[in-house]
Order: sequence, then structure tokens, then C-alpha cells
Amino acid sequence: MKLLIAGGGTGGHLFPGVAIAQEFLSRGHHEILFVGTKKGIEAKVLPSLHYPLKFVSIDGLKGKNPLEKFITLCLIPISLIQSFFIIRQFNPDVILGVGGYASFPILWMAWVLRKKRAIQEQNFRPGLTNKILSLLVQKIFVSFDESVHYFPSQKSVVTGNPVRKFKSTSSIPHEKFTVFIFGGSQGAHSLNRALLEALPYLETLKNRIHLIHQTGKTDLKWVASTYFQQHWKADVYDFIDDIDRIYAQSDYVICRAGASSVAELAVLGKACLFVPYPYAAHNHQEANARAFEKKGATRVLLDWQLNGQQLAKEI
Repeated sequence: MKLLIAGGGTGGHLFPGVAIAQEFLSRGHHEILFVGTKKGIEAKVLPSLHYPLKFVSIDGLKGKNPLEKFITLCLIPISLIQSFFIIRQFNPDVILGVGGYASFPILWMAWVLRKKRAIQEQNFRPGLTNKILSLLVQKIFVSFDESVHYFPSQKSVVTGNPVRKFKSTSSIPHEKFTVFIFGGSQGAHSLNRALLEALPYLETLKNRIHLIHQTGKTDLKWVASTYFQQHWKADVYDFIDDIDRIYAQSDYVICRAGASSVAELAVLGKACLFVPYPYAAHNHQEANARAFEKKGATRVLLDWQLNGQQLAKEI
């Protein structure tokens, strides 16, 4: 059986696809293909995991000026032609969209070619791409019970959000209380800033706390130098590939509320604070976070409430 997984852009879309690929291969199937974009996180992550990957030329419209929007619209027919040849060459039995720009032309062409097709929605509230594609696919896999209301009910199946297999889910012994801070696969400036502002308020706990901080590329040097100047020992990374190792060391996690993050922390049972990204489409990150808060599984701090003193209090 052949499976084509289309989508990505961010870890929230990509990593559930990776989890599905892991399970697919563990059941004796041997042929899988990912399709994404060269700008997405998949271009970095999937080669390191040894998954085959092809690209389509597609981008989003949000935040672009009129000329950029025109160029993006011109890419749609190009991406459809690319999708046609990718599907024809690989000839998959099933095509699964996991969200993100790349899923749109692939699933559209899958509909034209009458291939078996489905989408997987990670968030509480679906984005525009999956809302459109829901009209073209045969099955819709959702992560929250409430998400069924956004899609045709006869197609929808509640599966939860697939989570990658970790090498170990056991806690690694450590002496200090370990706090892991990360803003998703791309980092979060407001979260980075608030954590650095929190350091003076945590001064009396300096010898009892171990900080692990994923900053994203843009803030890496600034964050690392600030820790050094304030005489804090912290492990600072722009991006962490082996996040299971970091989870295993962590007692408390502070992060955005992307779909993959909330699902992984739920599986691992980690104490956490969610700070939803305020500009996420349809405010889906706050919806994700509130769903977990309602179950008593997390605390939620909105981005406008975020400051050093408040973050230190939460820690």
C-alpha cells in the first residue's frame, strides 16, 4: 500500500503527519511520500528522518501586498501541474492532507484523479484550507469532539491528534527543577522576552532551576547573551530535533498552544503553561488551550497578559 502525505509549513501540521507515517510503516507498508514546500519546516526535518519528500510551488496570501498576492495566485496552476505529475508518478493508494499550503493543490488534484483522499485536522477550529478541502475528500479525521461541528458530520471521525513515537517517555533523573520554554518550531519573540524579564524575579531560585530554551533562529544570539550577562546557566537552542530527550528532562513546560505541542504534552502528562499565539488563524491556538484548560490539564496565559513578573509567578 502506498500513502502520500501532503502539507506542513509548521510543526503543528507536519509532526502529526510524521506520526501517521511511523505507524503506517510499522504495520508492514513500505512506500510513503511526503509533499511540502521548500519554505516549510518539512524541508529541514523530513530529510533528517529519511522520509522521501517532493515539493510544490505554493504559498499563502495572508500578509502579502497586492503584487505578492498576484504572484502567489499565479503559482496555483503551477502547483496543480506539479501535483498531477507527483501523483501520477508515485501512484498512491491513499492521499492524506495534514494542513498547510501544500495540501491544497495535492488534494485538489487527488479529487480530479479520483484517488482515495482524506484530511486530518489537528486544531479545535479548522483553517480555511481544510474547510475547503472537506468538500472534496471522503474522510475527515479530527482531534477534538467539538471539531465535528465544523465539517460534514457523515465524513468526520474523531481520532485525536497523532503524536510521534518518542524514543523514551520516561523521565530522566535530574537534580534541579527543569523548565522547558519554546515557542513552537519557529520560536516566539514575546515568550522569549518575557522569560528574560522574569530572570530578576527568579534570582533567589537561580541555583534550583535549570532552564532549557528553544528560541527560534532570530532571537538565539540575543537570548543566549542575556542569560550570560545575567549569570544564568541555561541550555539555549534555535531548534531542537530530539525534543523527546528535552521532554524527558522537563518538570514544567511553557509554550504556545499549537496542535502538536498540546497533544504531545497531554500524552506525556507534563505540567504546562500555554501562551497561545494571538495571531493564529481563527484564534485556533486559544481554542486549543481552552479545551485543555476546561479539562484541568493546563493553565493559560494570553499574550497580552505576558510579562516577566507574571511568568516568574507561574514558574
